[in-house]
Amino acid sequence: MAWEWVAPIATATVGVAGIFGTWLNGSRTLTQAQSLANEGRRQQRLENAYVDVLAMTETAGHWGQISYPLFDSNPPAPVPPLPTLEAQAHAEALVKAFGSEEVLALLEAWRKVIQEMLKCDRLIRMGLEHDIEKNPRATFMELQSQEREARDAIGSRVALELGHRKGTG
Repeated sequence: MAWEWVAPIATATVGVAGIFGTWLNGSRTLTQAQSLANEGRRQQRLENAYVDVLAMTETAGHWGQISYPLFDSNPPAPVPPLPTLEAQAHAEALVKAFGSEEVLALLEAWRKVIQEMLKCDRLIRMGLEHDIEKNPRATFMELQSQEREARDAIGSRVALELGHRKGTG
C-alpha cells in the first residue's frame, strides 16, 4: 500500500520541476528581451543625438567655409545662415545627455574655433579690419582650416562610436 503513492508523488515532483524550469527560462528570456530593447533605445537616442550635432556642425561649417572667400563672384554668392540657437541648443542637449566624453570634448574644441570665427565676422562687419593689430579677415581665413579639421574629427569619432568606421576608440 505504501508503494501506491510513489508514482503520483514522482509525477507531481517532475511536474513542479518542469513548471519551475519553464518559469525560470521565461524569466531569463524576458530579461534578455528587455535588455535588448533598452540597448536598442539607447543606440537610437545616441544616433539621433549624433545626427543632430553633425547637422549643426556641418551647417555652421558651411557658413565658415563660404564666408569671406579669397575670390568672390559678382554679385557675391549668398552666405548660408548659421544654425538657429534653438537647433544648436537641441543638438548640444542631446549630446550632453547621450554622447560620449570624447565627442563632447571634440564639440567644445570645434565650438571655440567657431566662436573665434564669429568674433572676426563681427569685426569685419563693423569695418574694423584695418583698425586692429591682426587683420580679422586674415584670422578668419586661418580659422577656416582649423574649423574643418575640428568638424572632421567630430564626424570621424561619431562614425567610430556608431560602428560605421573601424579604428581604436
